[in-house]
Amino acid sequence: MEAEKTSLLNMLAASIQAVNLHDLVLEDDLAIFAQRVMQATNKDGRFNAEKIMAVATGCLPAFASGPKDGWLLYCYDYIQAQLFPSSDENVDNDESCAPAEEDEAIYGQRRVLLLAILRCLYEYELRTQPFAPTREFKLLNNDEVISKGYVPEYIHMKDWLHEHYFYEFMRIAVDVSPFDTLGHIGGVHYVATYMAKQLAKVNVPIDVALISGAALCHDIGKYGCKKNEGKRVAYLHYYYTGIFCERENLKAIGHIAANHSVWDLELENLSVESLLLIYADFRVKSNRNADGKEVVHFYSLAEAFNVILNKLDNVDEAKKQRYQKVYAKLADFEAFMEEKGVHTRLDGNFAAEPPSVVIPKERESVLLEGKLVVDQLKYTAISHNIRLMSIFRSEDDFAALIEEARSERLWKNVRTYIGIFNEYSTYMTERQKILTLTYLYELLSSKEGDIRLSAAKLMGTIVANFNDKYTKELPQGVTLPPRKVNSFTVFSQYLDMIMFPNRHYTEQLKLWIGYCLSTFVNTVLTTCSQSEQRQYLDIMENYYGQTDYHEERYIILLTALSDLYKYDCSDSLRETVRKFIEHARNSEQETLQVAALNTSRHLFDEYTDDDYFRDLLKVMKLPEDKKDFVDIEGSLFLIDLKMGTHWAQKVANIELLLRYLNPDNEAGSIMHLGMHLINLIKANESIYVRQRAGEGLLKISSLMTYSQCNELAVELFNGLKIGDPQISKYVPEFLGRMILKLPPQEFDEFISTIGGQILTVNIPLAASMVDTIGVILENFADFAHKFHQDEEANEARLLKIIYIMIRSYAHYDPELSRDAFWDIGKYLFHSSIMDLEQKDFLFIHIYKKVLSMLKENKEGQLDFYSNAAVLNHIYRYIGHHEFIKGDFKFPVRRMVCFYPGTFDPFSEGHKAVAKMIRDLGFDVYLALDEFSWSKHTQPRLLRRKIMNMSVANEENIYPFPEDIPINIANPIDIHTLKNIFKDKDLYLAVGMDVVQHASAYRQTLTADSVQTVNHIIFIRDTESTLNKKISEAEAGIKGNVIHLTLSKNFEDISSTKIRDNIDLNLDISNLIDPAAQNFIYDHNLYLREPAYKHVLEALEIDISAFKSRGVESLWPFSNRLTSSGYNTGIVGSYIERKNVSTLYIDDAGQEKAIIAYAAVHPVGTRNLLKEFNDASIAAHIRAAADGSIASIGFLYADESAGIANISQIVITEILTELIAKDYAYAVYHPVDEAGYNDSVITALKRQGFVNIAGSDATRPLYAVNMKSPVVIFRDAETVLKNPFNKDLRVQRAFGRAHNNLLGTLNKIYPGKLILSFNTSAIHNKIIRKMARINVPNPTNPVNNKQGPYMCVPFGKALSNVSVVNTVTKALHIDKYFNRAIKGFIISQSHNYSSVDNQVKTIKSFGMPVILIDDLLHKGHRMKILIPYLEKNNVEVKEVMAGVMTGQAMDLMAEKHFAVESAYFLPTLTAWMNERDCYPFIGGDGIDNAHNYSGYDSNPTINFVLPYVNPAFIGDNNNKAVYLYSLTCLQNAAYIMRTLQEVYQEKFEKRLTLKRLGEVFTYPRIPDIDVGVKFDENLDPVRFIENDIERLVRLKWGSVGDKD
Repeated sequence: MEAEKTSLLNMLAASIQAVNLHDLVLEDDLAIFAQRVMQATNKDGRFNAEKIMAVATGCLPAFASGPKDGWLLYCYDYIQAQLFPSSDENVDNDESCAPAEEDEAIYGQRRVLLLAILRCLYEYELRTQPFAPTREFKLLNNDEVISKGYVPEYIHMKDWLHEHYFYEFMRIAVDVSPFDTLGHIGGVHYVATYMAKQLAKVNVPIDVALISGAALCHDIGKYGCKKNEGKRVAYLHYYYTGIFCERENLKAIGHIAANHSVWDLELENLSVESLLLIYADFRVKSNRNADGKEVVHFYSLAEAFNVILNKLDNVDEAKKQRYQKVYAKLADFEAFMEEKGVHTRLDGNFAAEPPSVVIPKERESVLLEGKLVVDQLKYTAISHNIRLMSIFRSEDDFAALIEEARSERLWKNVRTYIGIFNEYSTYMTERQKILTLTYLYELLSSKEGDIRLSAAKLMGTIVANFNDKYTKELPQGVTLPPRKVNSFTVFSQYLDMIMFPNRHYTEQLKLWIGYCLSTFVNTVLTTCSQSEQRQYLDIMENYYGQTDYHEERYIILLTALSDLYKYDCSDSLRETVRKFIEHARNSEQETLQVAALNTSRHLFDEYTDDDYFRDLLKVMKLPEDKKDFVDIEGSLFLIDLKMGTHWAQKVANIELLLRYLNPDNEAGSIMHLGMHLINLIKANESIYVRQRAGEGLLKISSLMTYSQCNELAVELFNGLKIGDPQISKYVPEFLGRMILKLPPQEFDEFISTIGGQILTVNIPLAASMVDTIGVILENFADFAHKFHQDEEANEARLLKIIYIMIRSYAHYDPELSRDAFWDIGKYLFHSSIMDLEQKDFLFIHIYKKVLSMLKENKEGQLDFYSNAAVLNHIYRYIGHHEFIKGDFKFPVRRMVCFYPGTFDPFSEGHKAVAKMIRDLGFDVYLALDEFSWSKHTQPRLLRRKIMNMSVANEENIYPFPEDIPINIANPIDIHTLKNIFKDKDLYLAVGMDVVQHASAYRQTLTADSVQTVNHIIFIRDTESTLNKKISEAEAGIKGNVIHLTLSKNFEDISSTKIRDNIDLNLDISNLIDPAAQNFIYDHNLYLREPAYKHVLEALEIDISAFKSRGVESLWPFSNRLTSSGYNTGIVGSYIERKNVSTLYIDDAGQEKAIIAYAAVHPVGTRNLLKEFNDASIAAHIRAAADGSIASIGFLYADESAGIANISQIVITEILTELIAKDYAYAVYHPVDEAGYNDSVITALKRQGFVNIAGSDATRPLYAVNMKSPVVIFRDAETVLKNPFNKDLRVQRAFGRAHNNLLGTLNKIYPGKLILSFNTSAIHNKIIRKMARINVPNPTNPVNNKQGPYMCVPFGKALSNVSVVNTVTKALHIDKYFNRAIKGFIISQSHNYSSVDNQVKTIKSFGMPVILIDDLLHKGHRMKILIPYLEKNNVEVKEVMAGVMTGQAMDLMAEKHFAVESAYFLPTLTAWMNERDCYPFIGGDGIDNAHNYSGYDSNPTINFVLPYVNPAFIGDNNNKAVYLYSLTCLQNAAYIMRTLQEVYQEKFEKRLTLKRLGEVFTYPRIPDIDVGVKFDENLDPVRFIENDIERLVRLKWGSVGDKD
């Protein structure tokens, strides 16, 4: 206790010193005060201001006397005046309690002293008392605000409130009044920040500082309310809060803080910060205790509902329903937070900070049903809304969004941006609205008429809502000040800009802008409040007061008057407009007269249609007699088709033709007019003419026969198929409604035709077809009312229509997919035409499919914007349904069938099986099987995309979750599968061949063996029933069995047949889904690719052990040695020496013919002169060698043996053996003169050997420094497909390129060892090591039984092959550099599952693994893999590498992994995979998260100039880097040129960029500049040669000289 007093005394002294008022308090007095004030607390142990003041008055003379109302009220009044000063224009200050200036002069210093003491005491309290959310705030520190990019005004707010003693002010208020505003603010702040910090941890884009500041300020306005406003505080405090925040320039905080009413939820879109503040305020409420004091309570959301309902004023049924709607929104938001793992429950034990770990709920969307699916759709919509609103929250992000929109050229994408701005315009700040209006005005000059009108309409909406409407209650006598920039000034500005565009626009563009006037004005007038209409109309009147306009300007103004009759116009305006129209009618210009007549008809009730047509005929000099008019009708057709005829006259002609249509319904007359109207829809550039022609067509269709309607619908459809976007944009609306007029049979045929063609035509046309289908869907009730069909038949039609749209949404083209989903939102969920019953029917049948596809489809940035708008429509629809009808009523749950398969690719046969099962009453889950490990399959995600597209139009058929691998041979996985569907009847679908041959059915029966699962077995029609029964008996299936016989139509469909047809470039549309067919051909899949992996066996060569041997080891090839010029006696004597070690290579055949041999011996530094008989050479070696020295005395390689690069292989083998034994220097000093043959010397030079003998030496002496060699993997040929990998010319080209690269590396690293590792040699060694560990029966290694361990390549070695007698399954992972090439990550390869999912699949094999990599050096891939392996409990038997360094060996030892390698190198200088040196052949990945690349979603980077500076080459020497880069590019060009020649000869067509997939297993496309795109129809050599030119320019500028 004494220590506490001392601590408090020290704190008090420091606080008083800080305000420089220590002269007002004596030390002894302060000590007494510190002792006594410890008792000035409430029952909860917290200080009470009144009790503190009582102690201070007795102990501190400074407070012995004071203001008349006491010190506490004096301090309170002073701070309140700082919060709401008398200078505020909008605050009624008659009741101001601010201390008088003379009082402040007397008491000011002591006020500061008292507040400093209170601050000290409250800080002491915070240190000594447990956390209480109603008494303390956990604010963010400045470093956190700055580092996380939170709103900077938060720091200013904190400083202001601290400087003005705001916390002390609130504590005083609690103790001197019956109100606990502090408790409420503190509670709301706690709830809001408690949730916000958790949301931030799961990457929800939330500004924690913004919500903290808003929560802190949200009720600050209560302190601004006057005494006479006591009963209205709950309504008026929003106003005062806004006043405070505006004065202190807390714009972002104030916008949220002043709008936290529950009714603010009625706004369509709110930021997550606004939602969270309203949510927190909703849950923290107060009531009065027995003593009349306000007590703060934390309620659950459900409890708070009733608390607030009981507090609402004037609650009638309508208000209660409003309240229920906004509550539902909060409930959804809370559920969303809980889904994210946020702890929303407050149990009374308030933690100062939220949980450190927040774990979102893991759900597999596709496995959910009913309400859970609906909830996930809601959460997805909320998530998109939050993310998009975060963009609107940031001015910089919003400006970037505007620029994105501005740079977009595709009209459909522009439409998406307009849709987003329209959806979220109500939440824009005024600055954002100005930016948006500027952008939209630019769109008024777009060549696309619908874009112009959409932009003008949105401009009108934004202008009408430019200033936020203040909907809260204002204090009595207070009016909001007028704004300098308001809706009316902006309206006037843009009215003038539309009427009179500046001189930078051409005349045509000025007209396009001008004709948007009508849409702009009408939207403003219909959007604004009725009280504002007069003011807008008064602004417009100025333009009608004059008549000296150019004809087109006059018509533009007349057009804008057409809807004026709807509004309450002043008499003055009506008179002005009447004169304006009258002047036009009296004009000599016929077009102007026609326009004036049309306006008169719309504007003046007394001017009838008969008057209009009479005057129109007169103006146009046409006969009034109907018979005479029919005679000249043909001339009107011609006039309409002329380009020079004004649109107003064309519209008038259409109206006349419709009016004088032959009432006798002559077929020729109607068809003639119908065709004419269709021509106008297709050919006219004016949107007004097209619209009127379309309306006319629909009008006369009621007079047509069904055959006539059908003929005209076909004509419209043919017009759509022309593919001209200017036509296809306007046809769908009218085509769709014409199709609805066809009788059932023709209607069904039309739907089938569109559905069949939609996936085979070009993308823009397909999108227009989807639009047409959407129109049909929305207006389907017209068809149902016209043709009284069976309800079930109409429901089937509706499902067929909606699933055409969903199938398009599943399409691989992002444009079509985006358009289709947009149309689903527009025509279904956002439709004001379709009734709720029809929406419900469709939703029940597609809701799960929509959610599944949302999760499956990739979402680019533009997709996100589009999806956000569509999901908002879905969210509103769900909310409306639940409000009107309650929860959805879903069908009875169905049985489940798990249907696994490689599906490579998913065929019509697979689809037929799935449909047959579905029709038996099953939900079918298609699972991509990764356990047929011997098959050579396409990347998993490509196969999954094909599968999803193929079944997108099939209800109740879904993809099984990607991250749950199910191996039917693994009982653990079967148990998992049973648990997933534990409440359902589970069946497994397999073919008879699987039951007959799969090892899973031969295993011992256990509780979770595959035999315990119910089965659906499908057999081919040709398989015998007897065979079927025997197979089942042998398999021992214990569950129920359902048999399905596959139709003969699908029997012959197989993946093999599809692959063969693809190779032959034959049509596969009858074998596979049309969209999948296009996907395969567009991505060059399955071309010349084997169905099964190549099985590697160590048969090509055999490399012996490195050891001493006798002369007898030479005998098997002594004759060849002699014929090559070697003296076998000399060589034999050398071999017999005890210190000589040897190594040989044989051809692994039956004869075991030796084709290469090497012998070497050590040379001590003392014996150098004796060894080489040259003192200068001895001195050179002694100086150059960094370690032990070896002399190669014998080297032989039979180049005629048929093994490529045998010289390099044997040299590499002998040198790596030496390096492994710590030799650092090697000399080639043959004992026999024959050893100087050209092939050996050439091979040595390529490996880095240099001649160290003097110029006068009789023989050269080649030596190399082996310490830290340069390593190159010769793997470029491994990426070739058949037949190119077997073509001799291609092989020679790769060989020459390799030698060129070695030659360049020799120049860069003279005298340093260049180790060229042959891929086959590495494979050979790895396979032999694998066999030693994994051969099931060492005495009989060649059998079909697999060993106990699984081979898992995770580098480039063995990635596409399988090892004999070994289950081989690769992990496909790649390196991805960041855009600056300053760092990289290791992640899954393009189009493969995540690393975690791949490791889960490995785990499901149920076998210990042997990990294999080509090079293990720094261990980046291993470091990434280890956590996944540990997480999934994968047992690692051993790690095996082609080449391993000392650093990697240490890393593996630290991780306790057994490790082995084909080659060991203690250190190395540099290493490279040759294929990664060559553009289009190889390369490392580069981050493309933001789609920077102009060509491919998986761009690559080659570490050569001009792409990247290869700083690792030659110590970043400029000349070395240039030489290396030039060699790599020249090699790539040479290889590509050779491939082009071979390809041309074999296939008689050019090898273009688009066709590279026919040559390489996976073409690599270099990353290029933003906005630049490769021309896919050019050959790659063109691009490489261009890069060579760029490289030469770089050299000229930095390396070479101009001369």
